[in-house]
Amino acid sequence: MLCVITVLIALAYMFWDVNYFLRIAFTIGIGRLFQKKCGVNDTSTIYGFCTTQDVDIFLRHMNNARYVRELDFARFHFYDRTGIYENITKANGHALQGASSIRYRRTIPIFTAYKVETRLAYWDDKTLFIEQKFITLSDGFVRAIVLSRQNLIDVNAETLFKGIPGAEQKPTCPEEITHWLQSIEISSAKLRKKD
Repeated sequence: MLCVITVLIALAYMFWDVNYFLRIAFTIGIGRLFQKKCGVNDTSTIYGFCTTQDVDIFLRHMNNARYVRELDFARFHFYDRTGIYENITKANGHALQGASSIRYRRTIPIFTAYKVETRLAYWDDKTLFIEQKFITLSDGFVRAIVLSRQNLIDVNAETLFKGIPGAEQKPTCPEEITHWLQSIEISSAKLRKKD
């Protein structure tokens, strides 16, 4: 019996990123047990620690791919704490990553604790714009800042925000998002010409 369980665990690790799914379950579970619900204008926070599994080839600091992975956990946590996830699933919709822009300001060294703060910066009928910050706990320094564009599929903003505090009034689009969208449009126009 122990041999069968060992083989099943080994197969699970071979065919799926088991740690990814365990971390999502852990992050959402901790949020549900110990954190209160929040509105769309609130900031949610998760915590992390840069281990030997997170570092790059120089073994000194977090590699770029790990930042993106942590963003997923923080975004799922935000969706769960606000009720966005529940509304998306009720509508049979999806929120898919359409674009992201990461600005690395300083590395996160190995064996360093940090937090990821997530907030909804802006939205329109078919898109959410999320801002996330990596902040080291020891000095409060913003190590990286990220903007991501979440495309809403089969659900609109009105349905998405139903019953969620703070969604009554859409914020003004921040200047950096306006410029970022212009950059995305220029890039898309170039690609359309090539096609």
